[in-house]
Amino acid sequence: MIGTNSMSLFLFFSSISSFLYSSASLTLCRPDQRDALLEFKSEFELGNPPEFLDELLHDYLVPVNVTSYPKTKSWANNSDCCQWDGITCDANSGMVTGVDLSYSSLHGHFKLNSSLFVLRQLRNLNLAYNDFNASPIPSGFNKLMGLERLNLSHSWFSGQIPPEILHLTKLVSLDLSSCFNLSQSRPLFIDKPFLGQLAQNLTNLRHLDMSYVNISSEIPQMIPNLTSLRSICLHKCHLFGKLPLSFLRSPIIQSIDLSMNPYLESSLPEFNGSNSLVYLDLSETSLSGNIPNSIGNLKHFNVLRFDNCNLTGKIPFSIGNLSLLNTLHLSSNNFDALAFNHFTGALPPNITSLSNLKYFDASLNSFVGSIPSTLFTIPSLETIFLNNNQLSGPLEIGNISSMSKLQELDLSRNDLTGPIPRSISKFVNLRSLSVLSLGSNHLGGKLPDIFLNGSNLRSLNVGHNQLVHKLPRSLSDCSSLEVLNMEHNRINDTFPFWLKSLPKLQVLVLHSNEFYGSLQYQPKAATWFPQLRIMDVSHNAFTGALPSDFFMYWMLSRDELHQDPYTLNKLSGQIPHSLAGLTSLSTVRVSHNKLVGMIPQSTQFQTQRVSGFCGAPLDECGVVGHDDPPLEEEEEEQVLSWIAAAIGFAPGVVIGLTIAFPQIALVVRRQ
Repeated sequence: MIGTNSMSLFLFFSSISSFLYSSASLTLCRPDQRDALLEFKSEFELGNPPEFLDELLHDYLVPVNVTSYPKTKSWANNSDCCQWDGITCDANSGMVTGVDLSYSSLHGHFKLNSSLFVLRQLRNLNLAYNDFNASPIPSGFNKLMGLERLNLSHSWFSGQIPPEILHLTKLVSLDLSSCFNLSQSRPLFIDKPFLGQLAQNLTNLRHLDMSYVNISSEIPQMIPNLTSLRSICLHKCHLFGKLPLSFLRSPIIQSIDLSMNPYLESSLPEFNGSNSLVYLDLSETSLSGNIPNSIGNLKHFNVLRFDNCNLTGKIPFSIGNLSLLNTLHLSSNNFDALAFNHFTGALPPNITSLSNLKYFDASLNSFVGSIPSTLFTIPSLETIFLNNNQLSGPLEIGNISSMSKLQELDLSRNDLTGPIPRSISKFVNLRSLSVLSLGSNHLGGKLPDIFLNGSNLRSLNVGHNQLVHKLPRSLSDCSSLEVLNMEHNRINDTFPFWLKSLPKLQVLVLHSNEFYGSLQYQPKAATWFPQLRIMDVSHNAFTGALPSDFFMYWMLSRDELHQDPYTLNKLSGQIPHSLAGLTSLSTVRVSHNKLVGMIPQSTQFQTQRVSGFCGAPLDECGVVGHDDPPLEEEEEEQVLSWIAAAIGFAPGVVIGLTIAFPQIALVVRRQ
């Protein structure tokens, strides 16, 4: 019995001793470290996330799963700072080794003698996506000699980047990328020797991002000597001169983004199988010459962007070897007066072997021949832009997988002929497809009646073709439709009142067709087109009076009609006085009709050109005041007016308009 009690006491005291020992071994934050962090916290206010963060998230420039919240809010004086949100400590010394306050809603001026510089054992510091109110980057960062990762990106720093940062020789990751919308303050910039010194000092660097920093210099020849470098992003840094070809041939670098440096000259070298490149973006640079056939050796490629350059020649057949490629940009436009790409020839038929391709943009080139029908069979494709080429022949749709993820298809401004095949329904009725643009081709026949309820189609552009007959009534089942452009065809039909219940339709363009009949409709107009913002029915054969109830409803509901495009019809009666109440009405054209009576009295009507009201019984058009504009000029004015009007509308309208008018689409996409 005594032995049993002794054993119990022994086990009890052993447990107590073990507990006391383990408790004593727990390392707490050192007081000087805690005090420095609390002082840093006191230097800033906590507010809403920076205004630009929503824009960056919308444009997918930051991960979409990011949550911004005030990490320092929970920091308290009577708690262990090693347990604070965003803080990492050394398990033995209790020294702070990591501070991650990214997306922490910090607002205020960053002090030059910040208490953060007391934390001399810091290895990782991330202050990205805060609002430091155009503060300069302090030179005191060079006190943190143990730093391995420094991220100050998109936190509203401005002015010169201090060269003292180049003393942080242990850095493996440096991100100083700037916010692109800080036009109201001095952007970040560096002295010319900075890049050369960086290549000499930071030899351990694996990741470098200085996007939107004003570098204004050539890329130093010693940059390829950064033998540890895996990724570099110098997007829109005002670089110029020639890019060292050895840089593109590096066997270890995986990601290169030098885009939007229009005076940076380069050509593509011959690539061998030793390259590790996964991501290459040289868009909007002075890249010239041909794409070498050896590009097919870059088997790891995931993203390839050569849009808005000076490349010529054909796309090499070997590009079909890039089986991991998911984004291919070869398009061009006249953005910032950059030259077009001048790719010629046919699209390589083996492009369909790119089984992981998600984004294919070859617009604004000189491609000829037919569109490979097998292109549409790639199940991973989400976007196809082939607009503004010289592609010809009938539109043939291959066997579309029911698993297709296609969201945007733009084949406008080519030379496609023949009817629109009924097989297009394979696209239209995909749950994923939101934009379909076949405008400005030579497509004829009638638009197939193939639209099904549940379609996600938001924008349909078949304008500037040779379509005939009536509009397909199944369009009324497209409950997501926001933009419908049927202009410049030969549609022979009455006004599509049956579209009036579409809940999201905002732009309806029917001009230059053979529509006829009255614009009057019962029951009353309050049930018409609940979201309509822009309507153009000019250059048709409508008859009867203008629908006064329609304009009264618009006046009461949104006051946003920017045009009154009723020219060149056979409308009669009076101009409804309810039009005078539309204070946002910017253009009134009712010429070449049979209207009578008084012109409504309002500022909108008094400021219009005489030509907007000309024709019998008034003076003939072109006789009084300014000549009536020719049709081309009128069309250009309509396009510009629609775009100007759409600025204040919901994002979906703007998207639809860019697809409807591809000459603007690429600029909008890139921005």
